[in-house]
Amino acid sequence: MAVQNSIGRIMVLRAVFFGFLCSLFLSSCEENKTEEITKPVSDEPVSLEDARAVYTLNCASCHGPDGTLKVSNAADLSASTIDEKTIEKNIRKGNDKGMMPYEEMLTTPEIKGLVKFVQTLRK
Repeated sequence: MAVQNSIGRIMVLRAVFFGFLCSLFLSSCEENKTEEITKPVSDEPVSLEDARAVYTLNCASCHGPDGTLKVSNAADLSASTIDEKTIEKNIRKGNDKGMMPYEEMLTTPEIKGLVKFVQTLRK
């Protein structure tokens, strides 16, 4: 009977200790998650070189490397006169001419860099 009580106490202590370790682990994971969420994110545009890479990967198939291709009703970016805010809105939300929205695929710095790059394509 005494052996059973000792074994029972040991099992209870193990369970309590294991629960304590789990709660420590989970709380440290939650702390890291919170830190990740609250870290400030820069809205500074990527460099023009990086923006050119984003453009080549996502835009050149319709607009062409120099902005003049006009595939699938794409705008001629070399002749565009729209302002920065409208360019950014079109990139983020797409438009009614068939351009898809990119706000879920690109980061804010990539979009802002892309706006700057698109403006360099103007004649």
